[in-house]
Amino acid sequence: MYNFKVNFDKALKICKLNSNDLVNEFGNVPRPGPIPKFSDLEVISLSMMAEALGIDSENLLFLKIRTDYPEDFSTIISRRQYNDRRKSLFPLQKDIQSRMAKQIDEFEPIGRVKHTLAA
Repeated sequence: MYNFKVNFDKALKICKLNSNDLVNEFGNVPRPGPIPKFSDLEVISLSMMAEALGIDSENLLFLKIRTDYPEDFSTIISRRQYNDRRKSLFPLQKDIQSRMAKQIDEFEPIGRVKHTLAA
């Protein structure tokens, strides 16, 4: 099948490359208070990987992580914290995704072919 941790690590690396001016050195949006053990970029990467792999249930996602990858995600936050942070990080996630899309689109040809329907 697939190794969720390997895919998560790849997504995290891509997120770091596309957010270097948006987050601090810990991968978090700068804010006062303690530094979270599970960074903002890790929350975004987890959300993106779950979506990409078709895991639409957070219950299933956290069950899979806790049963199949307990050592790999030792700093995982609770589902409630994940939900709260994911919602607050939605604008950052969209910004990262749009930067990723621009990188992909830069290799597309500039001219577009106009399609017309024959009468």
